[in-house]
Amino acid sequence: MKILYLCPDLGIPVLGRKGASVHVREMIGAFARAGHQVVLAAQTLNKSPWEAPATLDVPVLQIRPGQASTTAVQGLKDFNQLLALENSLPGELRRILYNKDLAQDLARRFENDPPDFIYERASLYATAGATLARELGAPLLLEVNAPLAVEQTAYRSTGFGDLADKAERWTLNAADVVLPVSKPLREHVLSLGVLSERIHVVPNGVNTSLFSPGEPDQQVRARYAVNGGLVLGFVGGLRPWHGVEALPSLMTRLSKRFADLQMIIVGDGQLRANLQREFKQLGLAEKVTFTGALPHDEVAGVVRLFDLAVAPYPKPDHDFYFSPLKLFEYMACGVPVVAANLGQIAEVVVHGQTGLLYPAGDLEALALQCEQALSDPSLRKSVGSAAAGVIQRDFTWERNAQRVVEIAQQLLKRSKTT
Repeated sequence: MKILYLCPDLGIPVLGRKGASVHVREMIGAFARAGHQVVLAAQTLNKSPWEAPATLDVPVLQIRPGQASTTAVQGLKDFNQLLALENSLPGELRRILYNKDLAQDLARRFENDPPDFIYERASLYATAGATLARELGAPLLLEVNAPLAVEQTAYRSTGFGDLADKAERWTLNAADVVLPVSKPLREHVLSLGVLSERIHVVPNGVNTSLFSPGEPDQQVRARYAVNGGLVLGFVGGLRPWHGVEALPSLMTRLSKRFADLQMIIVGDGQLRANLQREFKQLGLAEKVTFTGALPHDEVAGVVRLFDLAVAPYPKPDHDFYFSPLKLFEYMACGVPVVAANLGQIAEVVVHGQTGLLYPAGDLEALALQCEQALSDPSLRKSVGSAAAGVIQRDFTWERNAQRVVEIAQQLLKRSKTT
């Protein structure tokens, strides 16, 4: 099948190192490995010109904002500068105006050779996919990774929550199929008026050719100065909603019992400097290694160094709608995980069998579960092995791609009979 994959979000560099970027590439890779033709259309390729882009063996179209949109956004920036204001208006306007630029550009490119279906990663204010699908007569399958308007209101306070809500509602209802990554997101989509028969939950997955059990690579061990003691690991964005603020306190407690314990933190984000400062103040700096953001094909090698991994999500003020990529990748490598008992985590992890759970926000319980796992090699081995089996069976990008294609084929079959 011919698949046009849309990622219009300015904040997702599709050839970069963010978790969302990995998700985009892995889903495309799974489509391609199954023999389908895929074209990726996106606004942003890389976060930094100094960052080597990831490779993707499909055509990639970078669709930039048009001149009229760029001029309008710049005018708003100049207005803010004149009045010494800081607000999100230019970014909001850019997202809104980009819809027309993207839809018109792709309609011209694919007018005479349309895709069999369009697969879009939903993003704030993004209406271009639905517009293009109507123009080309192709079904739209819309992947939803977050309640976009809710996040906009809760975390960014731009004042445009109502407009974002209307755009999200319109797009979801215009799509032929909506693919939320978790059950809480399914409930969110339902609340916006989408019929239940048009909603299919498709969680995140892993590339098992990269993430699988294996012995630690000695060169990787040397690179990160693993000293032969136990290793506690974390992978992810160093941002508040990932719960990384708990790591210094956790390491302080665990170090008292496990003198040779090291921690490896893979990722980057706004809290990195604060974390490094806190570890230093606690006298733990030499026990903690920050790798920064790594190319995705290097992450599995570091995860295999872990004796135990953590997913210390805090208790949120809203439903936990995430489908945590880090959780699946830890488990796929056969690394036991201690994770907050939230949402999809509690669906995937069976406590004591495929991982260890603790009440979100309870740092005492988090430490106790870590202590139990670190002190019991047989528990770590059995839990890690069982976890890898679950992921390899149920949570792979290949499985997701196959399911999406089957849904698209059903849509196309129905359209031919009506």
